[in-house]
Amino acid sequence: MSVAFLISCEHAVNAVPPAHARLFTDAALLTSHRGWDPGALDTAKAWASALNAPLFAASVTRLLCDCNRSPSNPSVWSSVTRALPPAEKNAILAAWHAPYRTAVGRSAAELLQTHARVLHLAAHSFTPILDGQRRNMDLGLLYDPSRPAEKSLAGAWRRELRRILPELRVRLNAPYRGISDGLPAALRKCLGEHYLGVEVEFNQALLEHGAFPALPVLQALTRALTFHEQKPGGGGGDLRLNGKLAYPAETSAARFRTKVSPGDSHAQRPA
Repeated sequence: MSVAFLISCEHAVNAVPPAHARLFTDAALLTSHRGWDPGALDTAKAWASALNAPLFAASVTRLLCDCNRSPSNPSVWSSVTRALPPAEKNAILAAWHAPYRTAVGRSAAELLQTHARVLHLAAHSFTPILDGQRRNMDLGLLYDPSRPAEKSLAGAWRRELRRILPELRVRLNAPYRGISDGLPAALRKCLGEHYLGVEVEFNQALLEHGAFPALPVLQALTRALTFHEQKPGGGGGDLRLNGKLAYPAETSAARFRTKVSPGDSHAQRPA
């Protein structure tokens, strides 16, 4: 059986549509981690290019509406938009939130028509210090532990990461839980067991070194998938990479560190 990849980035930019510019007078808030996930879009682009996979990136700041939250979740709104009139909120959801999430879901459903599985990688980054507490990890893999294929894949991925990038501190279901309200959690309910969704969270402190190790992390994933294919009777053992990556498997990790552009506010609109 084969697995198709789908890449998304829900907090890709800190862009504000002109119609709502009046709401955003605090430039510092927009450029902070509350406005976007620095480095996440560059990571998503690198993965999509290497895998020849569809890429979906939200094109507005999460402060307008959070595309990684269900529309009924109060946290879909930020401190900037929470008090807006219902009519304006509905217009924002109709213009920016629903089209994005619908496009990702439709793409996943279409891929399932021609592939045994779809593996959705959602690229995110997290602030290294939250509420005065430093987060002592570099990378988090968020998944649903009640789904055997996701649990097995995440464990194998972490093992390969420890082998390929031993200096990278990797944790499972941290700094957030994989079953919390997010786009992959919503798609699991709609698409069933043949859909696998993993949110990948990079520590923004890695940007101090100029890059996230996006492609070495992806290399570890492809090795984990190969391991699953070869493991007799193993959970999730029917996963297999569909096609080849656009880089040599044995090239050193340092070569594939992805350059990031913290000031980039351009995102690819969902097709």
